[in-house]
Amino acid sequence: MNRMRWRSLVQWFGLVLPAVAFAFALLMLVGLAVVPVQNDAQIYMSVTLLSIMMVGLFVIKRVPLSENIVDVLRVLNILVAVYLIFRFLVWRVEFTIGGYGPASLIFGWLLFLSEFYAATYAILGFFVNFAPRNRLPKPLPKDQDRWPLVDILVPSYNEPEEVLEVTLLGALNVSYPAEKLRVHLLDDGGTDDRCENPKTSAVAQGRRASLLKLCGMLGVSYHTRIHNVHAKAGNINAALPSLEGELLVILDADHVPTRDFLKNTVGFFLDDPLCAMVQTPHSFINPDPVEKNLDIYQDSPPEVDLFQQYIQSGLDGWGASFFVGSAAVIRRQMLLEIGGIQTDTLTEDVETAMKLHSRGYRSVFVNRSQVLGLQPETVTSFISQRVRWAQGAIQILQMKNPFFVSGLSLAQKISYLTSFSYWFFPYARIINILAPSMFLLFGVMVYNATIGQYLIYGAPYFLATWIYSDFIYGKVRWPLTSDVYEMVQTPLASVMLFSTLLRPGKRPFNVTPKGEHLETEFVSAAIRVQLLFFFIIILSLGVGTWRWLGYPAERPQLVFTMIWEILNFMIITATIVVMLEKRQVRGNYRVNLNPSAGQIIGEISLKSGAIIRVPISDLSMGGIGFRHAQWPASLDQMRSNIVGIRLVGEGEQDCSTSVLPVSMVVGRGSDVGLEFQYQSATQKQEVVGMLYSSSERVSSYSEQRKKRVGFAYSYAYFLAKTVAGIGFWLKFLRDRNVFNFSSLLVWPSVVTVTLAQRMPKLVGRLRL
Repeated sequence: MNRMRWRSLVQWFGLVLPAVAFAFALLMLVGLAVVPVQNDAQIYMSVTLLSIMMVGLFVIKRVPLSENIVDVLRVLNILVAVYLIFRFLVWRVEFTIGGYGPASLIFGWLLFLSEFYAATYAILGFFVNFAPRNRLPKPLPKDQDRWPLVDILVPSYNEPEEVLEVTLLGALNVSYPAEKLRVHLLDDGGTDDRCENPKTSAVAQGRRASLLKLCGMLGVSYHTRIHNVHAKAGNINAALPSLEGELLVILDADHVPTRDFLKNTVGFFLDDPLCAMVQTPHSFINPDPVEKNLDIYQDSPPEVDLFQQYIQSGLDGWGASFFVGSAAVIRRQMLLEIGGIQTDTLTEDVETAMKLHSRGYRSVFVNRSQVLGLQPETVTSFISQRVRWAQGAIQILQMKNPFFVSGLSLAQKISYLTSFSYWFFPYARIINILAPSMFLLFGVMVYNATIGQYLIYGAPYFLATWIYSDFIYGKVRWPLTSDVYEMVQTPLASVMLFSTLLRPGKRPFNVTPKGEHLETEFVSAAIRVQLLFFFIIILSLGVGTWRWLGYPAERPQLVFTMIWEILNFMIITATIVVMLEKRQVRGNYRVNLNPSAGQIIGEISLKSGAIIRVPISDLSMGGIGFRHAQWPASLDQMRSNIVGIRLVGEGEQDCSTSVLPVSMVVGRGSDVGLEFQYQSATQKQEVVGMLYSSSERVSSYSEQRKKRVGFAYSYAYFLAKTVAGIGFWLKFLRDRNVFNFSSLLVWPSVVTVTLAQRMPKLVGRLRL
C-alpha cells in the first residue's frame, strides 16, 4: 500500500470512528432521557451532573492541563449537556404545552419549536467541536526551486484607492521569492460596461485610470473585464485564464496579509497532493458597529473569532473547514477542474469549498491570524453583509443540499448542515422575544410551568449549555453577546430569509461598504422594528407588575415569565443603544501593540541631532502613539524640534523603517501622538511591513481582548455598557430637536396604545 493510500485510510478511520462513537453515545443518552424519573431524583441527578461540569470548568480556568485531558473534559461536558438537553425536551413535550385553549396550544408549540431548533443546533455544534484540529504550519523545503509559483488576487469593486494601496503593499511585502510571486488587482469598478455607460462612465473611467497608475507605480498587474457578471466570483473567474501560478491567494480589497502568510500555508500543498485549499481566519483592525456603538471593542473578545477560529477548527477536525471568501490559498488546477469559483448562490465561497470536498479534495484550516481587514462601519452595512451570508446559506440548503451531494462524507454533510442551519435564528429570536408578552399581555399560557418546575428541568438545560459554551468558547464569547448581535440582525434578516425561502434563485450580490467615515451621530433606519419590540416589552413589564400586585394566584407563573421578560428587556435595550451610530472620522485605525509579540521602538530624531528612543504603544498607517512622562519639552517645542521618527521592530520577523517625516504632534498629559507625512510609496510600504509584520504580531492584536469572565460579570458588564449607552442617547436627544426624532416613535407608540386599549377584549378571545 503506497503512502498516500495509507494516509487516506488513517484519515478516514480518524473521522469515522469518532463519528460512530458520538452517534452511539447520543442514542444511549436519548434512551436514558425518556426514562420517567421522579422530581426528587431529577434534582439530585441534575445537581450531580452540573457539579461535574462546573468542576471541569473550574479546573480548566485555573490549572494548566495537557491537550488530552482537555479533550476528555470536553467530551464529558458534551455528554452531560446532551442528556440534560434531551431531558428538558422530553419534559417540555409531556407537561408544558397547551391545556388552556387553542391559543395556548398554538403559541405553546411555536415556542417549543424555537427551543427545539436551539437544542438541535446546540447538539450539532457539539458534534462539530467534538474533535477540533489545531494545525501547525508545514515548513517549506530549503530548496526554493521546489516552491510553487503563487498569484495573489485582490478583487475590487468600489473600495477607496487608499484602502487598495495598503492591501497591495501588504501583498508585495509577503516573504516569498520575487520571481515566484505575482500580485494582481482585479478591478470590477472599471469594466468596459461601466466605462461606456453614460451614468457610470465618468466615475469608472477615472477609477480605471487612477488604479492603472497605482498598479504601474507598485509593479502590480491590473485586470478588468467587459461585463460585471456574477460579482466577485465572476471577477476572479475572468482572471483565471491569464494566471500561471500553481497556487492562488484570494484577498478581499481591505485584507492585508502578514509577511509570513505564504510560509505558513504553502507547505500543506507540497505535503499533500490532494490538498485543494488552505484557509486562515479573518481578523479585523476596526470595531464592528455593535462593538463601536455599545463601546465594547477595547475590553471584550472579538465576535468574529467564534466562527473564524474555534468553529473552523472544529470543522477541520471532520475534514470540512471551508473557504470564507478571503485569506485563503487555493490550488488553481483543482479550482479550474470544478469550473472556477461557483456562482449559483450568494455564498460562492462555501459553495466552492463544498464542490471541492465532493471531488475528494481536502481542505486545511490554519488557526493563525495572518490578515487584518475592515469590518462594516454602520449598522445597515453590517446587517446587509450578514443577510447576504444568510441568504446564501438558505440558497445552498434549497438548491444544493449537502445531504444530497455525492462525494461528501457523512461528517462533512452534518458539518455543512450545521453551518447553514444557524441562519434560521431570526425566527427563534422573534418567538422568544414575543412569547412572554403573550402571557403577560393576553394571558396566553405559552409555557405551562411554575418556577419550581423550571428550576428542576429548564434551569439545568440552560446552565449546561452555558457551562459548555464557557468551557469551549469562554475566551471569545461572553453571555449576552450572541443575543445582542442576533437581535440587531433579526428584523431585516427574518424578512429577507422568508423571501429567499419562497424564491431561492438568483439574487443581487451587494458589496459591503468598507472604510466609511461617519461625520456625525445619527439614528440607524434599522431601529424602527426594534422600537416596536421595545415598547411591547415595556408594556408587558408594566402589565406584569400590575398582575403581580392584583392577582397573587398567578405569581407562580409570573415569576418565571417576568424574569424572562427582564432578560429580553436587557437585550432589546442594548440593541437600541447599538442603533445610535457614533461618529467615525478616523481614516487609519490604531492597534494597541502587545509587547509579548515584540516591542516596536520609535527613534525620534531632533534638529539638534539627538535621538530619543521611546516604546510605541499604538501604531496605525497614519502615525504612532507613545507615553513619555519625562519628555524634556512642551508640545509646542516638540513640534518645532522633531525632524522625524524611525521605527525599529524587536520581534523575530520585524524590520526597521527609514526616518519618516512627521507632520503633526498632538498630546495630552504623558500621551503623545505623531502623524506620518509620507513622501514616497516606499515609506508607506515600510510602515505596512511593520504593522503587518508577522502572524504572531497580528494575532496578538486580538489576543489582548480574549479572556474568560464569570456569568455574573458578563451580565453586569453589558448592563453597565447599556446604561452608558442610554446616557449617550439622552445627550444625543438633548443636543437636537427631539421632535425631529418623533417620527421614529409615533407608529410604535400608536401600536402600543392600541394594544393597551383593546387588551381586555383580546384576552377574552384568546382564552376561548
